[in-house]
Amino acid sequence: MDALYRTWSLWIVRGVASLLFGVLTILKPGASIAAIVFVYGVYALTDGAMLVGFAFRHEGRKAPYVVRGLLSIAAGLLAFVLPGLTALSFYILIGAWAVTAGAAELVMAITIRKQFDTSVSGLVVAGILSLLCGVLLLCLPTAGVIALLGLIATYAILNGIILVVVGVRIHGLSRAVHA
Repeated sequence: MDALYRTWSLWIVRGVASLLFGVLTILKPGASIAAIVFVYGVYALTDGAMLVGFAFRHEGRKAPYVVRGLLSIAAGLLAFVLPGLTALSFYILIGAWAVTAGAAELVMAITIRKQFDTSVSGLVVAGILSLLCGVLLLCLPTAGVIALLGLIATYAILNGIILVVVGVRIHGLSRAVHA
């Protein structure tokens, strides 16, 4: 439990990165898809690196964090290696990432719930949000780039808010336990 408490700030950093990504996407909807792919790549690499780092600090099951982190790192690297992705490829990349990230977040929530018998509703909501966003992207590939950017921005902002709340909640639990 101490490892989880010591890493509360990682959840907040992940949330802030997601919020920034979402806000930048809204503020610059006319930016080229290549720029959005680059910003996404930075976000996915940061998110993945933090989760893999958390896994090595965490004393319990590491696999859900490592898998989720490596998926994010792979998606981020793909964005850098193939910056000329078409809008359709970007749909598929983000959709597949969101579906797998959502599934991994639900596994993390279940793992945390079993290990620490605490509420994980924020992480469950983040996982479901990721799954829904991914399914919508994969089911609606011709909806248009602006619609994609709006959906991605909404997802990133909501996900960011939830992750910040999760980090603050973990920090609050830590302070209550150590008081």
